[in-house]
Amino acid sequence: MKKFIPLALAFSVLTSGVVTVSAANQEKVQVEAQHKGHHFRHMKNFEEQVHKANALKIERLEIQKEILQKKDKLFTQHVKAGEKGAQEKRTGNKVNWQDMKKIHQDLRALQKQAHETKKAMHEAMKSDNEKLALEKMNQWLSINEKINSKLGEKSAKLDEVLASYK
Repeated sequence: MKKFIPLALAFSVLTSGVVTVSAANQEKVQVEAQHKGHHFRHMKNFEEQVHKANALKIERLEIQKEILQKKDKLFTQHVKAGEKGAQEKRTGNKVNWQDMKKIHQDLRALQKQAHETKKAMHEAMKSDNEKLALEKMNQWLSINEKINSKLGEKSAKLDEVLASYK
């Protein structure tokens, strides 16, 4: 009996802690669900913009896929030119590479700007400022269109470089 009382006391202390933790977790889940509902309530007003953003992302990924394929071809051409000893073909594209560097810098600046605009849009949504959020969403979409056009320029420059190897 003397051993049973401390054991029962320890058991009751442990189970009360578990009950407290599970109650805290339940409250946390309810708060997260409430925030999720709040986010989707705002996003349903931006359905057209979300679809446009998805279309822009698909376009951007397709352009990036083309760029990657062109870089792969360029690598093969570069190696072949090195084996044949055609050094002038390998170094004759300095102007194109400088243009590519400029395009790359512009892309990085646009991507940073898009990231900051998207953060501002989310902050506007959190503060229930729907007008500002819509304005930021439209700015973000226009920046993504610029990014896609810059990627198109990069793809065209790679075509020029590939043409110089032939």
